[in-house]
Amino acid sequence: MRRIFIYMICFASLVFGGCDLNLEPENGVTFDHYFQEESDCNALLRQMEADLRVIWSAVTFHEHMGLLTDRVYNAASIEKVRNLDPNYLTDRAKQQQWKPYYNVITNTHLLEENVGRVPNLEKKRQSFYLGQVYFMRAACYFWLSRTWGDAVIVKSSSYIDRYEKSPAVEVIDSAIANAKRAYRLLPRFDKLRDLNNKALVSKQYGSRGSAAALLAHIYAWKGSVQKNDDDLRASVDWASRLIEPQYQDSVGVYTLAGSAEEVVTSVMDRNSAEGIFEIEVNYADISYYGLFFPGSYFVSYPVMRNSGKNDITTINYGLYRSTVLNMYEEGDERRDAFFYALDSAGMNTADLTYLYKWRTPRYESSGSSIDFKGMDCNRVLMRLADIYLLRAECEAKLGMTAQAREDLNAIRGRRKANLFPAGKNDDGGSDLQYSIFLERERELLFEGHRYYDAVRNGYYGQNSRHRVLPDAFYNLTDQDITEGALYLPVPQMAFNDNDLMIQNAYWISKMR
Repeated sequence: MRRIFIYMICFASLVFGGCDLNLEPENGVTFDHYFQEESDCNALLRQMEADLRVIWSAVTFHEHMGLLTDRVYNAASIEKVRNLDPNYLTDRAKQQQWKPYYNVITNTHLLEENVGRVPNLEKKRQSFYLGQVYFMRAACYFWLSRTWGDAVIVKSSSYIDRYEKSPAVEVIDSAIANAKRAYRLLPRFDKLRDLNNKALVSKQYGSRGSAAALLAHIYAWKGSVQKNDDDLRASVDWASRLIEPQYQDSVGVYTLAGSAEEVVTSVMDRNSAEGIFEIEVNYADISYYGLFFPGSYFVSYPVMRNSGKNDITTINYGLYRSTVLNMYEEGDERRDAFFYALDSAGMNTADLTYLYKWRTPRYESSGSSIDFKGMDCNRVLMRLADIYLLRAECEAKLGMTAQAREDLNAIRGRRKANLFPAGKNDDGGSDLQYSIFLERERELLFEGHRYYDAVRNGYYGQNSRHRVLPDAFYNLTDQDITEGALYLPVPQMAFNDNDLMIQNAYWISKMR
């Protein structure tokens, strides 16, 4: 049974291998003899979790575009991505692909369609698998919509016709509908159990808390790009379920780290009380992760074994000391927790700073050599400080100034920073929304949020009030943005044998 079931999983994934997404007829192959026991459902669930781990253990083009950096060294491809180089971004061999997301989405349909066929499976266990299905599907559609805008909405695991793209707002609405289903079906994180009734300790699994966090982000994105106050209010409501004490019995208990040092040693490690949604990094399953989150591109001395101070000059990205001193005022704990020996004159190498936010490299022996495998920590996608500041952003946009200030200062107070509007870059409190953006930049430094933060706040285009992205984004006209310049081009593979697929207008104009 196990060998056959592995074939079934592979078949379900490989239906994307030929045309459009690429769904192919089953040619008479059905799953009537599978899904006869819960272990079959669990095997497919674990496969989907592994696929998600692969998706989110790579730094995306948008994450590179959004990185705060003063220099890019010896990395022509990164420069091209950050400069919106059309020849590079539309090159079939170099494009970021959406196929891995659709592999997961198709398998979510496969499990949804068949979990009810397992004999004697308790309703509680059915709800667990369906909740995971809806959570994964929601996350995939959210990432697809932010990355490509218009995208395909899959009908079922066995749909064999060609697909056309749906408008971005419909993709977002699909993410919302699935996340709400997940929220209704899933328990709190501490109540999650596997098929042997053992506690699930990985925060990669969907829970009621992670579904609420996902909904807070989805609604914040939709409300910002669609300029809809009702969606912004919905984001505030979902964020509140993770923050306000009255929801803890239902949603779960999440707490802010008590200090910046705790952010480094606990939150950036794995499965902390602040972490809500994380990608589980397990070197027993995958032996090499490499640079799997944005901050890993900045890590050098003293974290890396056998590194020296001067090695900081040869890594891909770098932040100047003057930049960091301008970001974090004296007394802000993050200065010393996130950066090594920032105020030491002996550590001033080419005015570059030594990132210290991640400190646990993984090495393994291979013959006579010791090889770097990646950082030994989870990738934290959503955490409570992120949710506080996301709520503050939406409150500021809604004119809820007092509430936005309170949420902003909840984070600043934890970090021993000056409270708004007395912060170093608050400009006397004249632009609360921008102060919140800068606080997300400080607190969530190199965690992968900054590009989407900039887009939600409208910090792009020729008329932008603030320049926080690479220069290419401030050459974009309103027409460029309307035609899809902020999204990636549809991957060329999606056009194989599919005359319904179309490229977005901006990138078509660059491909001629």
